[in-house]
Amino acid sequence: MNRDPLVLKDVASIHKVFESQVDVRKDQVAIKQRDHEMSYNELNSRSNFLANHLQSIGVKHADVVAVEMSHSAKFVISILAILKCGATYFPIDKSVPIKRNQIYLQAANASLIIARSEVNQYHIDGLNVLAMSEDSLFNSSLTEFNSYPTSPDDSAYVMFTSGSTGNPKGVLVPHRAVTRLVLQTNYIQINASDRILQFAPPSFDASTFEFWGALLNGAVLVPYSGIGLDPNLLKADIEDNNVTILWLTAALFHLITDKYIEALSPLRVLLAGGDVLNPKYINKILNSFPDMTLINGYGPTENTTFTCCHVMTKDSLPLKSVPIGKAITGTEIHILDDVMQPVEQGQVGELFASGSGVALGYMNDMTSKACFFRNNQIAPGLIYRTGDLVMENKHGEIEFIGRKDNQVKIRGYRVSLEEIRTSIVELNDITDALVVTKKFESGDQLLIAHVQVENGFDNDVKRLKKELANSLPAYMIPDKFEFNTILPINCNGKIDIKLMLANLASEE
Repeated sequence: MNRDPLVLKDVASIHKVFESQVDVRKDQVAIKQRDHEMSYNELNSRSNFLANHLQSIGVKHADVVAVEMSHSAKFVISILAILKCGATYFPIDKSVPIKRNQIYLQAANASLIIARSEVNQYHIDGLNVLAMSEDSLFNSSLTEFNSYPTSPDDSAYVMFTSGSTGNPKGVLVPHRAVTRLVLQTNYIQINASDRILQFAPPSFDASTFEFWGALLNGAVLVPYSGIGLDPNLLKADIEDNNVTILWLTAALFHLITDKYIEALSPLRVLLAGGDVLNPKYINKILNSFPDMTLINGYGPTENTTFTCCHVMTKDSLPLKSVPIGKAITGTEIHILDDVMQPVEQGQVGELFASGSGVALGYMNDMTSKACFFRNNQIAPGLIYRTGDLVMENKHGEIEFIGRKDNQVKIRGYRVSLEEIRTSIVELNDITDALVVTKKFESGDQLLIAHVQVENGFDNDVKRLKKELANSLPAYMIPDKFEFNTILPINCNGKIDIKLMLANLASEE
């Protein structure tokens, strides 16, 4: 366990580190997409021009500016410009239902959204729209711009994650947390010869590693040319752009390794995470590509993408399970019991994180002590309580055991089963529901909803999924529905979860 981490000190803000790369890289390629390349100088001057425009229309320090997600140079120009104004960027996923994004935008108190269209489809008073179609704002250059003197402790971005109460919470991530993720770190070395595919949705915190891992290290960022997963496009993007570093969710890692493994052959480093990795597929990758390094990355959004990493090569193949590894540079981990005391090696406890990666807290909930708190007997500064049960093995590596509450990692996202249940029971003729996960030997999981319905309910799963799509993103819609007129109740008057899980296990 990393009990004495190297905490990065006096690290500049994200855009200042980027500008230092501009001074060195100048005309070297920063972004490569299809047949178009953009140099570090060009990316910097275009973001200067947009930042100057944002300031002219009133964007100031600590404002939240939303940007509709896009794998494009315009997205990168936008978030750099926002940071140069001292503001906070907020990636919006357009595939998420409008109603849900409205909730996010209002909770974030966004003053402006940089969108694909000038139409305010969110209908929020006070939310101004700047259209990406205004090409002059993204194609014009400004050599000099006096960036806001941002502190490393100022917020850089906000991303929403499911809360344990079923209410999504906006996590405020500071500049220092991002620089600690990609600079002078112990789990990966990124250099100017690397090319990183920007494959994750920008609203998913894996994109933090992709964007800033490339641009703060003088490497090339390669935005994915597709929208959803297209194995042929993924393979073409990797091959045509000489991609060397790729990040995949666990589910995609399993799928691509199983069905399209040759697409990964050019990579130097492959990172995977967001859920438990199946050692069978790791063995397959490293046996197929013995020069590749594979990294299991673990971490909640609240501790900025990665908390622990486990680095694997052909010489260190996993046996029966894949550890989440050791704390990355700038992070210290603590495995504590129910009375906040350290557990012995080999004992299960809850994982707590401290150090430079810890977020500033939740938006509009900065006094919450449930997840973010201070305790100098554990560590200086803010501490984040993950809710994950882990164990330190005899090699000093951390093994993931499971969740302490009803949040789960599914399809690379951490979601609240209670939030899904709430959306289901809001539908007509449904009186109650229980949402559980079913795990397979491959490591993949399905979301299964046990739904209590009124007599005469038509059990039309397609219609049910379509209605849920109005309030839930696709990754939170259950894969399978079990309909019952009565769900079992325990002696406390609650749905008998243990019995439901036992019934589910008996069906395997």
